[in-house]
Amino acid sequence: MIKGFFKWTGLFAGLMMIAGVSAYLTVTLLIKAEETVVVPDFSGRNVVYCLEVLTDLGLDIKVGGSEYSNRVPKNHVIYQSPAAGAEIKKGRDVRIIISKGAKEVYMPDLRGLPLPQARIIIEENDLAVGRISRTHDSETGTNSVMAHVPAKGMMVRREEPVSLLISRGRRPVAYVMPDLTGMMISEAILTLEESGFVPGSISTEIRKNVVKNAVVSHSPVAGERVVEGSRIDLVINRSSDNIDQRVYRSGGVRLFRYRVENGFLNKHIRITLKMAGCSTDIYDTYKKPGTSLWVLVPSGRDATVIVYENGRPVKTEVFSAW
Repeated sequence: MIKGFFKWTGLFAGLMMIAGVSAYLTVTLLIKAEETVVVPDFSGRNVVYCLEVLTDLGLDIKVGGSEYSNRVPKNHVIYQSPAAGAEIKKGRDVRIIISKGAKEVYMPDLRGLPLPQARIIIEENDLAVGRISRTHDSETGTNSVMAHVPAKGMMVRREEPVSLLISRGRRPVAYVMPDLTGMMISEAILTLEESGFVPGSISTEIRKNVVKNAVVSHSPVAGERVVEGSRIDLVINRSSDNIDQRVYRSGGVRLFRYRVENGFLNKHIRITLKMAGCSTDIYDTYKKPGTSLWVLVPSGRDATVIVYENGRPVKTEVFSAW
């Protein structure tokens, strides 16, 4: 009985020993079978280059941080781990520290550049956009850089703000507002446009003993200081009965008709509709002599239709709300 027990115990121990040796040999062979690679030297190399090489070798890249360096260019490797020449298995990480470049850079020249382009250059140099001031300047294009602080060529720390002086373009010419009262609307609009002003809203009111479509008031008033490009709002007289107004009413709209005068040459016709403080070009094209043009004018609001031939106003029609 005892003899049989020792026999089976020995047999079991032998089997366990064989199994252990087999497992050891299997693991050892698998470990040895794992392919190893030699880590290249990435010192001073661009991070994109490192990524491509490590991918080809079956290794992973891990950026451990970044530091300023006067010796290593921006986005290049300062430090790596494992070191160059070490053998590691595929699939392992290679940790790198990349350079943020020198702590100071030369200030680029931004003068004359459009503001959007200047912003891009500032950001590319790891600087920040600081205070933006604006003034008129006839020699620098509108919305372009006239000057900046720090100035061109100065050494500046990264992330330092750059203050910009931006041009508003040529300073508008100042005038004394002329008196337009008594002028017909077409004459008043021509005077405004030739003086560099912009016709604004055109409203109406009834004035006795005043010619229809004549200007009765305007804003700014005569004698005020105005600058080129200012908007001038006009108030004109209208007839109390509107009998002579050439307009056809149909389904909530009014129809305005204009016929291009006879001749031999096409004419540049622009028809502008002014209503509710807005100005819309209905036509802006060349038309043959004798062509009839129609404009739908919505009812319910005061509206003005202005016809230009070859850049000059030739007809103005004012429609009162009804």
